Amino acid sequence: MMDIASFLALPPTLTVDRVERSTQGLTVYLYAATTSAVSCPRCRTAGSRVHSRYTRTVADLTCVGQRLTLKLLVRKWICPLDSCPQRIFAEPFAGLVRRYARMTDRLIKALQSIGVTANGADGANLSSSLAMLTTAKTLIRRVLELPLPKEGSVRMAGIDEWAWKKGARYGTILVDLEQRRVAGLLPERSVESSTAWFKKHAEVKMVSRDRGMIFREAASRGAPQAKQVVDRFHLQKNFAEALEKFFGHHKRVLKKAAQQLAGKTLASPKTAATRHIEQERKRRYAERVRRHKKIWKLFRAGYRKEDIAQLVGVGSRSVYRALEHEQPPTRHRRHWTHHLVDPYVSYLTKRWNEGCHTARELHEEIVAQGYTGSLRAIERIVAQLRPHGIKSVTKQTITFRDPRLRPVIQR
Repeated sequence: MMDIASFLALPPTLTVDRVERSTQGLTVYLYAATTSAVSCPRCRTAGSRVHSRYTRTVADLTCVGQRLTLKLLVRKWICPLDSCPQRIFAEPFAGLVRRYARMTDRLIKALQSIGVTANGADGANLSSSLAMLTTAKTLIRRVLELPLPKEGSVRMAGIDEWAWKKGARYGTILVDLEQRRVAGLLPERSVESSTAWFKKHAEVKMVSRDRGMIFREAASRGAPQAKQVVDRFHLQKNFAEALEKFFGHHKRVLKKAAQQLAGKTLASPKTAATRHIEQERKRRYAERVRRHKKIWKLFRAGYRKEDIAQLVGVGSRSVYRALEHEQPPTRHRRHWTHHLVDPYVSYLTKRWNEGCHTARELHEEIVAQGYTGSLRAIERIVAQLRPHGIKSVTKQTITFRDPRLRPVIQR
């Protein structure tokens, strides 16, 4: 019959003393009784005198779905060589656990496999569900102990930037697109470092990059034999921006065509209030254009982006967004669309004039009539009605921000 040591695949030098089971899992007590002498790790002289003993706790792989803990009875030996500075040393357990380690070698390999496949948090949850309790930081630390793979040959390379600190410091990442792995990480984003990497990999046949000047010049210098293409992400991003800009310049034509197809007439003339709102929007748009031109003027003059933010009076993120496009931003017009609350505006107006000013009560009443929208939409309508008061005044027209509430309300 197979003994416990063979069942747990333990080294033959170890003997199982006993096994205990608790709510925490299985605990196996071991000792090395077959060894009568151990070599000193410093002078390699065999010592046969035992100084003392202590118990060492080591976590191991899961056994039949239960957490497994090893209790090793460790002997401390005396070095027989008087000139050796290592007077006392503990016996090693080669093939089972390293010096000072709290996990067996096979448990460390299992956690490394999980950590490489998943990230720290997900890997920790997965290993804990398999009765191998650990944390995300421990899992990442075990993965970092693995040696880095060799770069090897790269035929199709992808190049892009990555952030040490977003908006402040960037590096360069190079990816093997065929093997789907990281081929290189450069500490900076520069033409020189990227060119040097390409020159080390003369086998590169294709480079996938963005449309920036840095990576285009680096690929041209370091890999002139390679064909350069724009990667899918930047291609879709640039295409979406081009479409948005194109349709932004043809809003009137598109709106008129849509109205003709739907058989609708043009909107009624603007009121004085809406003309005032339109003028205010034009003023704000002109201010954005002026600020955008000033940012680009300072940038061309050589100012740092942080200094530009202080001089213009905006945040750093606004400066970065403005420098993404050299042309000023296009003006976006707001268009009111159909809303679920539209059929119930007349009823809400009637109930408000009758004295019901609670959004929750109004919401419950129109829900009974078939309204499927949210309470928040009713709260926004009530918020526009509330500043006008609750007293009854006849023949008074109120102009609201929301066109759905522009009909005359007798209060």
